[in-house]
Order: sequence, then C-alpha cells, then structure tokens
Amino acid sequence: MRVTLVRSATEAEGAFAAIERLFHSTFGYRPDKIAWSRFYFVNPYGDAIVALGWNGDQLVGHHALVPHILTDGSGKVYRYHLAMSLMVHPDYRGFPAFHRLVSATTEAARAEGTPFILGFPNKNSHALFQRAFGWKTLIETELYNWRPATPIGSPHSIVALPYLRLTDEAGPPCDATYRQWRSLACPYYAELVNGRLAVIYKIERDDTLTVLDVLTACPEESANDLGMLLTYTGMRQVRLTGVHARMIGLNLAMMERHTDYRLRMCSAPLSDHPPPMRFSLLLSDVF
Repeated sequence: MRVTLVRSATEAEGAFAAIERLFHSTFGYRPDKIAWSRFYFVNPYGDAIVALGWNGDQLVGHHALVPHILTDGSGKVYRYHLAMSLMVHPDYRGFPAFHRLVSATTEAARAEGTPFILGFPNKNSHALFQRAFGWKTLIETELYNWRPATPIGSPHSIVALPYLRLTDEAGPPCDATYRQWRSLACPYYAELVNGRLAVIYKIERDDTLTVLDVLTACPEESANDLGMLLTYTGMRQVRLTGVHARMIGLNLAMMERHTDYRLRMCSAPLSDHPPPMRFSLLLSDVF
C-alpha cells in the first residue's frame, strides 16, 4: 500500500469522491458531505492532515487528524488534533495497513508541533492504538436511552445559553466562531431548563434528543427537567452517556442500553499531555 499525505482543503476536496467510495465499502453507507466539510474544508482552526492508502489507482485506506482547540475559563488555548475516520477496505485490512496510515498522520502532526491527539476509537481499533501508538483511555462509557415513565408537562422556563460549554474547565471554545462551525451540519442547542438544568444537545432524525453535556444544581429534579425538555422539543427519548447520567443523578438501572456501543475517549501525548478536561460529546467527530 502506497501512502500519500493530503495537507490542504483543496486537495481533500479533490479526493472526496474516492474517500466517499471507500467509506461506502467500509461502513456500508456514504458520508454526508456537509458534515464532512465541517472538518475538512471549512475548519477555522486549520487544514486537516489526511493519509490516503493506495493500491494502484484504488483508494484502500484513510486516516485523518483534524486541528482543534480547547480553551478554559482563564482564556488559555490548547491546540491539538482530533483523530477521525480510520478506514481500510475489507480486502486490505490488517495491522500493516493500519500502522502505515496512522504512522503517517502521527509523524506529520509531531512535525507540526502538535502537543497531543484526542480520539474516539471503535472497539476494533482501540487496542491497536493503545499498543502501537501509546494511546491512553481517558473515558470509557456506554450510551443509554431514557424517557419518563409517564408524560411530563412543559418546562416553567427555557433560557438560551450563549456558549457550547457549561464550566470553566478546558473544553470547546466559548465563541461564535466555534458555535457556527460546529453547527454547520446540524444545529446544537445550549439551554437552561427551569433555572437549574444546563444542557447542550442536538436533535436526531429518530426523534431522539442527544445530550452532549449536562450540568444541574438540583440532581433530585433532573428527571423532571429532562422530561419537560422532551415535551418542549417534541422528542420521543433522551440519549446520553453513562458518565453524564451519573453527573446529574439518574439511575442507570432504570435506563435502557443503546445497543452494545461503548464510547472511548483517548489521548496520545506527542510533546505534552492534554489538560484536565470536562467530558463533552462535542469533543467527538461522531456527535
């Protein structure tokens, strides 16, 4: 397999048709170009590092590192790359292809001075990233679906929050540039429900409200507040991680697992470790 590096948005756009075909052969469906554009073509934080693996003229492998930033309450900025879209054609899978693709992107990021990489590997690649590239698991959690046992009325108040971050811990930037960029493919909502439940969420096509981050001043009222938010949005159910459910005092035993999916947030220090971060699904390319 011959590996080439794509280093500009123009080059990435030129390769999109081949990437789309590989995506379909790997995952069984085609990527949404608008969502893809958010990371590759209109990223305000810089151009992606994309490794393409070729067998002759056929694209058989892909891995990307996309530039991002974290900020905290003091205004400090932490630059990093997000690993995403590791793909190898079914006929070419194996450790050598994986290693060549990830080595190419990792060394390019190291040469750029990137301090660390964050990634959300699936169950097939998680152990490989750990063994071959020293990735450390920061968070591992399940996804759950939740709905109130009985219908709940509308919230007493809904107040829009200005940013897609809920605390001063390191996390997504608190500015209009980030919010507009992150909402390119679909809108993200940040709201305060009943003066006590702060929640960042998006609406899925299956009538699901997916919680990206959540914070409450009254854990004993979390179920009522979430139920009222469901009524307000007209959605059928809430989907959230076990980490976020525990943060606001929900009982996991009373919730339904969302398939057997496990979400893993990992880091790979290149010249430095990531700062202590608040866990938010906004950090993932999947959500």
